[in-house]
Amino acid sequence: MAELFAGDAVIIVCLIFGAGLITLEALTPGMGLPGAAGVVFTAIGTALMWVRHGTLAGLLALLGSLLLIALAVLYSLKSATKGKLSKSRLILNDKIDGDSIDKNAALIGGEADAVTVLSPVGEIELDGQKYQALSEDGYIAKGARVTVTRTEGSKIFVRKTEA
Repeated sequence: MAELFAGDAVIIVCLIFGAGLITLEALTPGMGLPGAAGVVFTAIGTALMWVRHGTLAGLLALLGSLLLIALAVLYSLKSATKGKLSKSRLILNDKIDGDSIDKNAALIGGEADAVTVLSPVGEIELDGQKYQALSEDGYIAKGARVTVTRTEGSKIFVRKTEA
């Protein structure tokens, strides 16, 4: 009887430890190792249950592990939104303002001077500020007047201003 319990204890420990590691993976972003180890332990526990007690027991162990993992993930999500976890440094509570993403958009239409040669990348000066810019016309000589045509994030695109 002690052998039976000892064998089942290993199975139970593998299943619970595996589910715990997978839960830990859900709580700690970017780790990878706990989740992989959790899958391995859950698979070992399920396989041992299958071999020792048959197909039905193996399937029940797998379903039980999946249910335990689902409950742990649901609890984690609830905690991340309203519980202790929501107050931790792991969860981003600040909102990112959409205007801050493309702060160079206000430069569109502005006229600047080419501080260096743009072939196609160079430096321009607009309202006393220097910026790196990309020429849409290819080569633009130093000192030429340019107009900002568009921006993509931190990239500023210019064309030579027609005289």
